[in-house]
Amino acid sequence: MKTIRQIIAIIVTLVFIFTLTACDSTSKAYIYFSLDEPPQTLDPQIASSDTELMIVRNIFEGLLREDEDGKIVCGVAENYDKKGLTYTFKLRKDAKWSNEEPITAYDFVFAFRRAVTPETKAPFSKRLSYIKNADNILKGNSTVSSLGVTAINANTLKIELEKEDKNFEHTLTTSIAMPCKEKFFNESAGKYGLGSDTTLSNGSYRLTKWGKEVFGIRLYKNKFYNGNFEAKNAAVFLSIDKERTPAQVVADDEADLAFIKPIDLELVKQSNLKTLDYENICWFLTVSDGFSKGIRKSLIALANPQVFSKNLIPGYSSAQSIYPPMFNSTSSPTGMPIYDLENAKELFKNEINNLVDKKFPTDVVLYYYDDGFSKTVVTDIVGHWQNQLGAFVNIEAVSTPSVLQSQLTDQTYALSIFPISADSPDIAEYLEKFGIKYNGENLSDLQNQLLTSNNIVPLTTQKTIIAYSEELTNIKFTHGNGSIDFAYIIKDN
Repeated sequence: MKTIRQIIAIIVTLVFIFTLTACDSTSKAYIYFSLDEPPQTLDPQIASSDTELMIVRNIFEGLLREDEDGKIVCGVAENYDKKGLTYTFKLRKDAKWSNEEPITAYDFVFAFRRAVTPETKAPFSKRLSYIKNADNILKGNSTVSSLGVTAINANTLKIELEKEDKNFEHTLTTSIAMPCKEKFFNESAGKYGLGSDTTLSNGSYRLTKWGKEVFGIRLYKNKFYNGNFEAKNAAVFLSIDKERTPAQVVADDEADLAFIKPIDLELVKQSNLKTLDYENICWFLTVSDGFSKGIRKSLIALANPQVFSKNLIPGYSSAQSIYPPMFNSTSSPTGMPIYDLENAKELFKNEINNLVDKKFPTDVVLYYYDDGFSKTVVTDIVGHWQNQLGAFVNIEAVSTPSVLQSQLTDQTYALSIFPISADSPDIAEYLEKFGIKYNGENLSDLQNQLLTSNNIVPLTTQKTIIAYSEELTNIKFTHGNGSIDFAYIIKDN
């Protein structure tokens, strides 16, 4: 009888262990992510590239956070209320840094002050400009101590705004509003966020390894994280293959997911991978004031979807406005040039006849960002100019879009074609890229104002696309910027 009881006990124990293992199977999974570029920093106030922002989102947590449905909920904050222009946040008492030290309201005060300090050069500092005195501090007219962010005590934070900001709560979920521990920052001696030993985080994951020479980043579930967003997997490993594109790596089953370019969609389809997309990118042609208005107008009139749309591949669409589709109701044809070949040819001819040498310059170069497909659109447009106007234009590729994006305001180059992405749901932030300070004006009127200058014209929109293995579920974009929160991903292994 004793032997039977022992056998039964063993069986019950094994069933119990098996049940626990089965219930917790996803927590032991490793997710492999293939990147196309390495991060330069994981300092949340400095991070700017898509890769940097994605990793920061996963190793840090702000006062607020997006849940799986995109709803803004409490993160480090346990609760909060808003009276007039003043927010009061109560922090979770069990909120900890990845070194097990408690997170306090003072960590947020230091982070916000640092973010608006001009010397920090935080790329998204303007997201905080509605906070009391933030704008004056950013302009160098006030000291950071006057910023409307105050620690009432270790677990209570007060934020005072200058005026209403409908996007403020979303801003609190983004990189610029992540906490920073002053003591740790100072001890990092200028290397904060540049290595695993100088990065102190508080999110669902912690950074455990950051290889530079042979690139690789390892993020493990943060064992000191006590919030509502515990990772559903054990770790995320991020790497770069210099010989293959991220799409090829995922197709070869050597990674679970990756952001891919539209040109790789066919490969992904053939490999039975799943995709998720988000249309937040718009490609522009810029024409500088170095050309007369008439020449600018004729070139732009013939840079029309009628010329290149027949060659567009899935993932690209003809632009209907300067605003990418993610802004939904902002799409309007107001100010968009109409294709009129005869009028463009006549206008161009008259303008050329007004030139001293009666001919279009032979040394004009159109610079474009080469994403593997854009050259098709570029050559369609340049070929049409040559055939219909007699305007011979050279083309030259650049390796990163950032080289050309300032063209929206600076016009350094005579001609250029490049993408601009919307980084948040804030239309004002998007319009800043065009040198416009948005104060609630009619968006169609602003578009008309930009397009009638004949310096820019939208060509196509493009989707941000992620490809992933069938083993993964619960892949979701974060609202407004197409990033990914790894904590929600479940891997069936």
